[in-house]
Amino acid sequence: MVQYATIVNASLEKVWQHLILKIEKPENFVPGVSDVIILERSQDFVIRKMSITTSENMTTLVEKITFAPYKVKFLLIEHPKFEGYVDNDIKFISDNETEMTFTINWKDKTTQSEFDNQEMVKSAVVKTKNYIENN
Repeated sequence: MVQYATIVNASLEKVWQHLILKIEKPENFVPGVSDVIILERSQDFVIRKMSITTSENMTTLVEKITFAPYKVKFLLIEHPKFEGYVDNDIKFISDNETEMTFTINWKDKTTQSEFDNQEMVKSAVVKTKNYIENN
């Protein structure tokens, strides 16, 4: 498990609205995202396919996303290397401050070793924080 938390200078409601927007428009929040396709949508979940490009490679993945105030869960359905989920949690600090925590619970399908790229998690949190505070 890898986790990174920060304080966003925005209300809980504004941060929540942006986390919901992140389901449809992840490229605004996650570095390297492209080719986003919503495969299925219901009141309780969204199935999303997208590509992520890093300096090493490009990966296409499919996720089942569930959401209820104030947590969004991204469960990997298809990924070439990993299985598991990512949680985006937020909590009220004050009228214009919200704590935002991203937790990645991924394991390598072959070795069962835990994902441990702290810099990737921090980069995603910082990009999300910056987008929320500026939009």
